[in-house]
Amino acid sequence: MTNTIQKKFKVSSTQLLYQSCPYQALTLFIIGPFLDGLLTNKNVFAFKYTPQVLFFIVLSCLISVSVNFSTFLVIGKTSPVTYQVLGHLKTCLVLAFGYVLLHDPFSWRNILGILIAVVGMVIYSYYCTVESQQQKASEVSPQLPQVIPCVVVFLLMTYSPQIVKCDPSFTD
Repeated sequence: MTNTIQKKFKVSSTQLLYQSCPYQALTLFIIGPFLDGLLTNKNVFAFKYTPQVLFFIVLSCLISVSVNFSTFLVIGKTSPVTYQVLGHLKTCLVLAFGYVLLHDPFSWRNILGILIAVVGMVIYSYYCTVESQQQKASEVSPQLPQVIPCVVVFLLMTYSPQIVKCDPSFTD
């Protein structure tokens, strides 16, 4: 949807993010405290905000803005499928760093899921490279995109999170 809006209105990712940000902020500002109170049974305004807590809140906001900006940038410059592939790469990296740094136990399902995701990323990258080289080589006679490899990669990327621990923060 982001890519479609950017192309339809001929705006950059930064412009689109700038236009949608006030609506997102207003929605979260109004709904957030009530939803937080409903889920945690605590009032967000009754919390004692120390300088350390405020620092981490501001840091979290800056990281969130960076993630939003990079999302809009990636989808605007590439495609939603590429964004999904990057999301799966992120999940694989989170699992790998958890194993290396935190010594999280790995099961055969984790390893199999990561391998399926990596194979899907490699296949996707290969066919994207082949397709872009074919388009450059035949500027006069455009060819249809290779649908079958994209479907295979899509299926691999769709079903690999069920084997790997699912990342609920990543959605379309």
